[in-house]
Amino acid sequence: MKKLVVMLLVAVLLAGVFGFTPVKADQKVVIQMTIGSTKAYVNSKETALDQPPVIENSRTLVPFRFIGEAVGAKVDWNATKKAVSYVFGDLNIVLTIGSTTAIVNGVENNLDVAPKILSSGRTVIPVRFVSETMGATVDWNSKTKMVTVTVSGKPVVKFNAKAEYTMQVNVGPAFGWGMGAQKWAHLVKEKTGGLINIKPYFGSALLAGKQTNWFQAVSEGSIDFVMDSTINASGVVKSLNLFSLPFFINTYENVDKIEKGESGKQIISEMEKLGVITVALGENGFRELTNSKKPITKPSDMNGLKFRVVGSPIFVDIFHALGADAVSMNWGDAVTAFQQGAVDGQENPYGVLLPVKIWEYHKYLSNWNYAIDPLILGVSKTTWDTFPSYIKKAIQDAAIEAAEWEKAYVRRGLDGFISINILKDKFNDVPEILDQTGYVRHQGVQIVDLTPEQRQAFIDATKSVYDKWIQTIGQNIYDLAKKDMGQ
Repeated sequence: MKKLVVMLLVAVLLAGVFGFTPVKADQKVVIQMTIGSTKAYVNSKETALDQPPVIENSRTLVPFRFIGEAVGAKVDWNATKKAVSYVFGDLNIVLTIGSTTAIVNGVENNLDVAPKILSSGRTVIPVRFVSETMGATVDWNSKTKMVTVTVSGKPVVKFNAKAEYTMQVNVGPAFGWGMGAQKWAHLVKEKTGGLINIKPYFGSALLAGKQTNWFQAVSEGSIDFVMDSTINASGVVKSLNLFSLPFFINTYENVDKIEKGESGKQIISEMEKLGVITVALGENGFRELTNSKKPITKPSDMNGLKFRVVGSPIFVDIFHALGADAVSMNWGDAVTAFQQGAVDGQENPYGVLLPVKIWEYHKYLSNWNYAIDPLILGVSKTTWDTFPSYIKKAIQDAAIEAAEWEKAYVRRGLDGFISINILKDKFNDVPEILDQTGYVRHQGVQIVDLTPEQRQAFIDATKSVYDKWIQTIGQNIYDLAKKDMGQ
């Protein structure tokens, strides 16, 4: 009896100190915590924490039990497995100390930082992941170092998946791009425990081969997923022509800066407004020039030659500016034209040149990196909005991993050992062909690497393309891209 009284007194005292009573899961809750402070606020009522929030790897970690009970979740700790769990509405979230994988309703989600036990003996977890999975919004004030979590009520996450989700892919499964699409689909199935099954349809089969129609089909929701070229969407999303401005981006470092920079964010935002959610960016590669007639080292070498180009108006303008004739046609027709001598050359990345065995048609190649071809790993907004947050997270986690592998695969040997080491060290993958340029040269192709002076001649010759297309792309996007690249 005496022991019970003591326990009750302790409980009363703690309630007085902490000023915090767990709320019901269907109530609106606003929680405010400051890095390094043991003072927190729940619906403006001051509460004491036994462990202040901390920052690790640029992510905020907070006391696991406090954040769970503050939003009305049921919290449990498994000492044997060193795992903390939350039950909130239909959600069951499990995080394990030291692991960057969380399990939400049986679905794997990646964490930026793992939960940990601090020297104080207290367990802290990443606040943004847990809160947003529960349907809360999270705001961060960098000046005050305060994080604010707002929960509107109990989430409803009952979800019935379709038997199959469709994916549009322009190329076949033998291309790096096609392999990346397969990898994405496989990873989604794996992470969701077979709940989400995506079937890639290669060769634009869902579009009857009309590859430039992918953006409209995905934005309308008639196709669920897509891994396709920015070029094939540039007729609808004009800002995507930024990547086709001749000799503008020219290095992998610049590609990465734009994709991660403000210009890339604006382009992705524009696509989202039009109904396509971009969850990651892959790559077809820098487009190089091949032909059957002669080495090309200067614009005048292109006079009188006919080239098959991708089906986008900016490419026709580029080749006309360089004194060549340009014709858009599908690859099957192009091969016939090469064989008959009706078309002299073409432009494509190494990721395409190897699978199509370009040496069977052309003996000259100029490495000029004149345009880059990023790939959109996207989801129809109509489909995206049917997924609960933890399914969205699993799909995006899978897309990011697949895109990293695919980029490394198509870049291998073209950026020194950077991509080769990514494939080897992160993915335990060593492709048979590592030196793509060397492999093509070994097939008898004469390869020209442009000098800076030779490249400048091509830049000067294509100035008219800039004068025309920057206005189409958007001056703001162009200026942001230059800033992102440090120009």
